[in-house]
Amino acid sequence: MKSSVFPVAVLGAVLASIAPIFAQEKPEDDPLNAVVKIEVTTSVPDFVWPWRVNLGSGSGSGVVISPGQILTCAHCVTDSTFIRIRKNNEDDLFHAEPLFIDNDRDLALLKVDDPAFMRGIVPMEIGETPPVQSEVVAVGYPRGGRLISFTRGIVSRIEDIRYSQGWTVLLAAQVDAAINPGNSGGPVLDMKTFQIAGIAFQGRDDGESLGYMIPTDIIRCFLKDVEDKRLDGTPDLLFAADWLESEAKRRYLGMKPDQTGLLVTHVSPSLGDQSIHVDDVILEIDGYRVANNGNIRLEGNRIRSRAYPFYMRQIGESVPVKVLRGGDVVDLSVPVRKFDTKSKRFLHDEKPDYFVFGGLVFTTLSYSYSVSAKTSYHDDDTSEDKESPEEFFVMLSDVLGDVCTEGYFGAGGVHVRSVNGEKIRNLRHLVKLVEACQDEFVRFGVDADAEWDYLIAVDNAEMKAALPRVMERYQIPADRSEDLRTEPKP
Repeated sequence: MKSSVFPVAVLGAVLASIAPIFAQEKPEDDPLNAVVKIEVTTSVPDFVWPWRVNLGSGSGSGVVISPGQILTCAHCVTDSTFIRIRKNNEDDLFHAEPLFIDNDRDLALLKVDDPAFMRGIVPMEIGETPPVQSEVVAVGYPRGGRLISFTRGIVSRIEDIRYSQGWTVLLAAQVDAAINPGNSGGPVLDMKTFQIAGIAFQGRDDGESLGYMIPTDIIRCFLKDVEDKRLDGTPDLLFAADWLESEAKRRYLGMKPDQTGLLVTHVSPSLGDQSIHVDDVILEIDGYRVANNGNIRLEGNRIRSRAYPFYMRQIGESVPVKVLRGGDVVDLSVPVRKFDTKSKRFLHDEKPDYFVFGGLVFTTLSYSYSVSAKTSYHDDDTSEDKESPEEFFVMLSDVLGDVCTEGYFGAGGVHVRSVNGEKIRNLRHLVKLVEACQDEFVRFGVDADAEWDYLIAVDNAEMKAALPRVMERYQIPADRSEDLRTEPKP
């Protein structure tokens, strides 16, 4: 869990209240044997200096949901090189391998092949997301000790929040049970059914008792996604819309007094002309009436966002939508897809690409790079659909100190638009243009924030001559990443 440690909860009363539920005559019958500790070693790339890796280790929790399969959080096992499992009912160690890591939903499924692993374990059942004010208990292996831990609380609220692992906005349940680092991946159990109500995954340190669990709505969506042995991930909401709480604005749009909805302000080109249009008023999504503030209400008056019916579908499916267009009510079938943008998302379990020219370091723009570089760089183009599949933004990641780069120190963290006046499509295209250049100077057009084509001009021969000493000085094993050393497959 990626947040600061919260104060440790007082557990005496909690353990006393739940002891009857867990009490068994034989230790091997304890249902908590299904809750395991996950220990990992990791190799995480450095996205600013992409030839480097940072070795580390960490731990989290998990729960057995079927023979040999453990459900946990993606961030517990992302970039892992080795995974060990410790059980509650015995001291033997077991080794695990990831089956699927879904960074969008921050969920992962691990497998343990050793048949002895299931000794004394009964897989836990996945229940329903409990309503607000339901009692729950978080079970796992948080920091501060080696043994299994319990923290009890209630479900405080259920709404969309941003998942820190994939930067996706999905449904989550806030619980006031202490959720500390190490709890991540462990089950949060419904005290009425003793079934899995969610998976603990993140918290906030800017308030008290701000812990969150991934609800079973999202868990089931993940498990359905991987039924075909392939992970597609979470769909994106491919349109933007404004609230219509102004009565005058609704009348201006020709809405009837009993109609509510949202005004569409932007539509991804990938949806096509047959789908939602700008200036449509969305009246219903998936059969649910859309309120003027964007909410829909499910059975039992459960409030959900307009995005809920989309991210609960599988990629390739569609959602029925009813819109008001030109005074007529029109029924649409909106496809469920992901954005294909000019910026890569988080590069979990993926090495970044790079190219070093003299002392200039280039890499492809990604969320991982932006976080590592702590850059505020943003361009609306990065969140738009590509004009071609191979199109990706390229960043000048850093300028390494050398006489060949004198005058450009501190110029890193900018978007490279052109080489010698030609617009670049991606990093491989930049490499091709640089290597083909026979001129005395190589010119890079870059922009930082609102600037356009800020010029970097370097001496071609001087940069090539400097490369061996720059690589030795900064311990760079190769002037480019492995993927750039071979021609791409057709």
